[in-house]
Amino acid sequence: MRQSGAHSMFFVAIICPPSVDKKVLQYKRLMKEQFGCIVALKSPAHITLIPPFWLEDEREKALVDTLQLFSSDIDTLKIHLNGFSHFGKRVLFVKVNENPALEEVKKQVENHFSKVFNDVFKKGDRTFHPHVTIANRDIKPSDFLTAWEYFSQKEFNEIFRASLFHYLS
Repeated sequence: MRQSGAHSMFFVAIICPPSVDKKVLQYKRLMKEQFGCIVALKSPAHITLIPPFWLEDEREKALVDTLQLFSSDIDTLKIHLNGFSHFGKRVLFVKVNENPALEEVKKQVENHFSKVFNDVFKKGDRTFHPHVTIANRDIKPSDFLTAWEYFSQKEFNEIFRASLFHYLS
């Protein structure tokens, strides 16, 4: 839902490389064709670091500047995507193997980002559970079991190095 006035929704993420995005897109399209799920098709394959938030359009430059000023002692991250899983009956995703460096980068991004945008972003108490979404929010609970039966039998195994963070709107 879009707020009134000149606001846009943004989030900060690690974007998967095109080869991985292409593989994930095949599964997103399958979910659209089989179950009418379209929400996950609206963004490229990614790992969310800062969850969606609303921001006044005139502050977008400050967002870009803040992200460009981010630095970490972790130059590149080795990301291993391995298999599928789900959150309840609402989200199907590609699993990201446990990765202490990724967790540290997420904390660093949160700390850096919250200094400038503490009015729109609050660090969450939820455990960081990195994943690459295949379907969310618009999967019907009645379709979930059929979809999960399919994905639970599939394999997904990709490794890539991530060095750039992006914001998406």
